[in-house]
Amino acid sequence: MEKQPVFLIGTSTTTHGGVGYVIAAYLNSDLQSQFRLVHIVTHRDGSGLTKGWTYAKALVRFVFLRLRLGGRLVHIHSSIGISFWRKSLLLCLAKLLGCRVIFQIHSGEFLEFYHARDGTRRRLIWHVLNAADQIVVLTSSWKEKIGGIPGNSSKITVIGNPVDTIKYKPRRSVENQGQHIELLFLGVLIRAKGVYDIIECMCLLKEQGLPVRATLAGDREIDQVRSASKNAGVEELIRLPGWVSEKQKIELLNASDVLLLPSYAEGLPLSVLEAMAFGLPIICTNVGGLTDLVTDGENGFVSAPGDVQALARSVAKLANDSYLRRQMGLRNLQKIQNEFSLKTIAQRMGGLYRTARPIKETKIIT
Repeated sequence: MEKQPVFLIGTSTTTHGGVGYVIAAYLNSDLQSQFRLVHIVTHRDGSGLTKGWTYAKALVRFVFLRLRLGGRLVHIHSSIGISFWRKSLLLCLAKLLGCRVIFQIHSGEFLEFYHARDGTRRRLIWHVLNAADQIVVLTSSWKEKIGGIPGNSSKITVIGNPVDTIKYKPRRSVENQGQHIELLFLGVLIRAKGVYDIIECMCLLKEQGLPVRATLAGDREIDQVRSASKNAGVEELIRLPGWVSEKQKIELLNASDVLLLPSYAEGLPLSVLEAMAFGLPIICTNVGGLTDLVTDGENGFVSAPGDVQALARSVAKLANDSYLRRQMGLRNLQKIQNEFSLKTIAQRMGGLYRTARPIKETKIIT
């Protein structure tokens, strides 16, 4: 039996960030054995010309392949801002071509994005969501929030981000035996991610004489973060390797004891899911989907954004208690295996595809 096409519309799998990783995971999952997944690339890292040309090609390629292959199920991956408006045009195009559309929202700030628009643009957002046949969000708390936008609550499904538990699993049988507790941050180095709070935290921990070191792996404000670390007197305790490859990321996760993510805004961060898959405890803030992943005192510690004192207390508790680190890590490992493994998430998405797809597929060009 011929596999029915499903168009995955979203950023390139090589783009820095979580959405590209999620699309790549689906393309390499068991979904490929059930459906013919066709990736329509709408965005690539690069210059404005590169981004514009990529989007223009995506529009043309989608129309041609829809008419050629006959697929009528479209899975759109969207964030907020310009990403949402780009995907809105593609949603309208898909509906004009007779497709059913699953619209997946990857930003935990979508409701704030909606309410911050003026009346006209808010109505446009409402019409886009209303036109989608199914809406996918990453956590239960997002479902509750986005369900507050009139007319959409009945078609929202919660499906989290997948983690490839074949790649992301503990490699070591014993805890790090080094002289220092190794802290890890993965993400862009900007203030909104709390990286400067980590520097302040390291100052407090240094004053307490705790043997901790931090690796902040990411790009963007590397020079500013290095300068802030030097000015704070903790330059020797903070490593800045830049943006790392997947292989390097796996090596860092395997060599670390705790993941830090003191963000001021988040979605459902893959860095946290991947660290949990490695059996690491998590120290994070109570924003976005983080509270759906981490319960304070059970599998990590949660505090308010900007509370550096609370951040330092959480690190100190874990630094001084290897048993607590192990227990929290084991709970995280179990949570990932039960709820977020690629196999589990692909099965749930496949079920949604079967529910949402049209009964009859039609090819217009033969």
